[in-house]
Amino acid sequence: MKKLIFFSFLSCFSIPFKAQNLVQNPDFEIVVKMPYGKNRQIDCAKGWRSPTFAGSDYYHMDGDKHAGTSQNDFGEQSPHSGKAYGGICITKEYIEYLATTLTDTLIKGHDYLVELYISRAEKSKSSVGEFGVLFTNRIKWSLEMKGISQKPSVDFVKKKRYKDKKSWIRLSGIYHAEGSETVIIIGYFNYNSPKGHKRFCHYYIDNVSVTPVIQEKNSVTHTQIVEIEEKEEPAFSPKSGETFTLQHILFENNKAGLLLQAYPELDKLVQYLNRETTAGIEISGHTDNTGNENQNKILSEARAKTVADYLILKGIDQTRISYFGHGSTKPIATNDTEEGKLQNRRVEFTIIKK
Repeated sequence: MKKLIFFSFLSCFSIPFKAQNLVQNPDFEIVVKMPYGKNRQIDCAKGWRSPTFAGSDYYHMDGDKHAGTSQNDFGEQSPHSGKAYGGICITKEYIEYLATTLTDTLIKGHDYLVELYISRAEKSKSSVGEFGVLFTNRIKWSLEMKGISQKPSVDFVKKKRYKDKKSWIRLSGIYHAEGSETVIIIGYFNYNSPKGHKRFCHYYIDNVSVTPVIQEKNSVTHTQIVEIEEKEEPAFSPKSGETFTLQHILFENNKAGLLLQAYPELDKLVQYLNRETTAGIEISGHTDNTGNENQNKILSEARAKTVADYLILKGIDQTRISYFGHGSTKPIATNDTEEGKLQNRRVEFTIIKK
């Protein structure tokens, strides 16, 4: 199966997890008022607005049959994490968007990692092949009903359209800031479809993040759309009590900041923990024997905590998570070679069924 996936390639860069998500209420969990009936506008979620005259929607696990997650007017969909998500309709007559003010102004010349999850609603009659994020400095774009015709700042394009129902699709890209941006607008931008969208479709949106990318000096960003062959993978399902590692859980050199490659791997773990709600997890950090052992133990614990913090950010209850740092005391290979040291620098996971 082939999919068009948006990639951003950065030479010589790293992203520390400690970078702050600039999106307030990113998973729509903070409620101003519970959505009921037709009163399910997105401003029920703190900080979120509709930037045009076409009002967008809010859904919560505790909402009624019109505005819940187990049931609503557009079908059934569990949140990607937590209890809530936003929603937009795309029709020929009107196009809806979600917007929020960032917690800080973007800095000119800096790069930001943009991520969100989308899911097509059960009762959608059609789908779209474009989803975008527009960075701007105004929360109210216009009174227009039929969509924003400007090309978004980050554009996720898929030739075969975003058709999946009952599953969440992760969109991820890099934005190079012009400076002064304070608002993001999310949705379908009809810059290449002036006649609008012919049929009705509805999408849910969850877990929106905009985080600074810390780049090494003289790094270069390349962005492109790549068609790749995607193989169906079995559901990630580790055995209870078995200790395992995940590929690409990598950190900055001698630091606790996660590199970009780690996020997709950790998201698999998040999905598993969302399915297995009675499971707990132990996270163990390890280093090689280079340097001072006391510092190694501190570093290994800091890295394990970074992973734990990411799971908590994604909605996993912190009471289900414990983490430890063992320094170089539990090697799995020799420390006499660089290859062995690389194997010893790892994070291990153990599932604990309660």
